[in-house]
Amino acid sequence: MADLLRLALVGCGRQMQQNLFPFLQRIRGHQVVACVDPDLALAADVQSLAGGATCVSSVDELDLEMVDAAVLAVPPEPSYLLVRQLAERGVDCFVEKPAGPSTPSLQDLEHVVRRTGRHVQVGFNFRYAETLQRLHELSEEIRATPCSVTIDFYSRHPSAPQWGVDTTLEAWIRHNGVHALDLARWFVPSPVVQVDAHAIASDADRFQINLFLRHHDGSLSTLRMGNHVKRFMVGVTVQGMDGSRYSAPSLERVTLELSDGVPYGQELHSTRNLDHGWARSGFGPELQAFVDACAQRSAEPHPGGRPAIKGVPSVSDALAASALCDRVMAELNTAATNGFGLLTGSVRASA
Repeated sequence: MADLLRLALVGCGRQMQQNLFPFLQRIRGHQVVACVDPDLALAADVQSLAGGATCVSSVDELDLEMVDAAVLAVPPEPSYLLVRQLAERGVDCFVEKPAGPSTPSLQDLEHVVRRTGRHVQVGFNFRYAETLQRLHELSEEIRATPCSVTIDFYSRHPSAPQWGVDTTLEAWIRHNGVHALDLARWFVPSPVVQVDAHAIASDADRFQINLFLRHHDGSLSTLRMGNHVKRFMVGVTVQGMDGSRYSAPSLERVTLELSDGVPYGQELHSTRNLDHGWARSGFGPELQAFVDACAQRSAEPHPGGRPAIKGVPSVSDALAASALCDRVMAELNTAATNGFGLLTGSVRASA
C-alpha cells in the first residue's frame, strides 16, 4: 500500500472547520499529522477529529521532515510568509485565496515557487464546482473564438473592512470578488487588456459593482458583483459568435438558452445538493486534486521540481487576479468611484 500523504493543517478557524477539513475527511490517500493555530483551542478542536495529529501554535514547532504538504487557511499576510517558508523547506501547499496581501508579495511568492519547484495550489474553488465545470466543457468550442461572458457574483460578506484593508469595497474585491475575476480569466483564456469599472454604493459598506474586461482576442467579460444582497449567489453565461448562449444561472444547472440565435431552452446539466455540497461548492474536488497532485509528484521525483499542473489554480493565477484587483481599485478611485482606462501591460492568460 502506498504511503499516505502527511498533511499539516495550518489555521484552524472557521474556514478550516466549516469548509476545508470536512471535505478532507471524505478524501482518501492522506493523513493529518499536525494541526497548527496560534489559538491552541482552535487547533485542538480540529485535532480531536483528525486523530493522532500533533497540536502546535506555530509552524516553527513542527518537524517538517514529517510533513509532505500543508493546507493553509490564514489571513493574507501570514499566508504569504508561511507558504514561502514551507515551499523553501520542500513542503507542497494548498493556500486559500488571495494567498498574499499584495501584488508584490505574490510576485515574490511566484518566484519562490518556481525556484523551489513545489506544488502550490490556490483555493479558487468555483473552478471545481460541478456545474461550472460542465459549463466550461460545453462552451469550449464557442470560447475558442471571441465570445461574451457574463458573471454574476454576490456575497453579503465582507460587509466591513478586514485584514488590513481600509474600506469595505476594497476588502470585498480583494477577498471575495477576486473569485469572479479568476472565473473571468478561466472562461476567457485570452489576456485582459482593458478594464472599465463602476460602483454604486448605498452607503460605505453596501455596494454593487459592474466590471467590463476586454480581452486581447476581442472577447468581453462582464462582471456584476456586490455585497448588497442577503445571500450568496453565483451564475455564469457564455454567448458565442455562432448565436448560441449557454447559461448556468446558479450552481445547480446548465441550460442552452439560444441555439443559432433562436430560443432553445434545453437543460443540459443539473445537480442536486444531496452530497453535503461536494459537487456544488467545489471545495471537495479541489482538495482531491491537491492530494492527488502531491501524491503523484512524491511518487515520481523530478530534479528541480515539476512545472505547474495545467488547469490547477496556481500562484501565477493569484498574481494575475491581484493585478486585476489593483487595476479595478485604481479605476474605482478615479472620478468618484467610476473610471476607465487601458492597462499599461496586458494581464497574462490563465495557466
